[in-house]
Amino acid sequence: MKTTDQILKIKATVLYILGQMPQGMDYIHLFKILYFAQQKHLVTYGMPLMEDTFCARKHGPVPTLTYKVLKASESGQSFDQQEMQDYLKAVKVELRDGHQIVLAAQEPDMDELSKSDVRVIDECIARLRDMEPFDLSDLSHDKAWLKAKRTADRTGEDAKIPMYDIADAGGATKEMLGVIRERQWIERHIN
Repeated sequence: MKTTDQILKIKATVLYILGQMPQGMDYIHLFKILYFAQQKHLVTYGMPLMEDTFCARKHGPVPTLTYKVLKASESGQSFDQQEMQDYLKAVKVELRDGHQIVLAAQEPDMDELSKSDVRVIDECIARLRDMEPFDLSDLSHDKAWLKAKRTADRTGEDAKIPMYDIADAGGATKEMLGVIRERQWIERHIN
């Protein structure tokens, strides 16, 4: 289960992206912008942009918490955890021409986003916003996704894509990969 702070950061990140696309965006665009922003932030700073866990699905990496919220929005489901319920109220999903389109129902809490977060997100939006959805999907089929997808295909269950693999697929230096590995070890053994 994600902490309150993690959920607030994920929500702010998603709302910021949606705020840059006020007409809304399909799931593939949102998920791939999140994935590539996460990757760029890891490669550049050795830290994740946010703590949403990506899983390997057919059309590429999918942020699991955000996906859960969007599916709940589609079905009218609610959550027991207040932060999750607040995240659910912050987004809405509409059906347009047979496609789910995600829209922001609130402004992002900019106190949750650093200047580096915004810079990385803006770069990814500028680079990816006009790509066709399935071209974006193909672009996200990098070696991190492929490794996790093989595991998912073998086990029949969703497979998480480790942050280390995301950074490696994005071209992180050996030194930055060492920083990421050390950070993950500390989180597992201290937190």
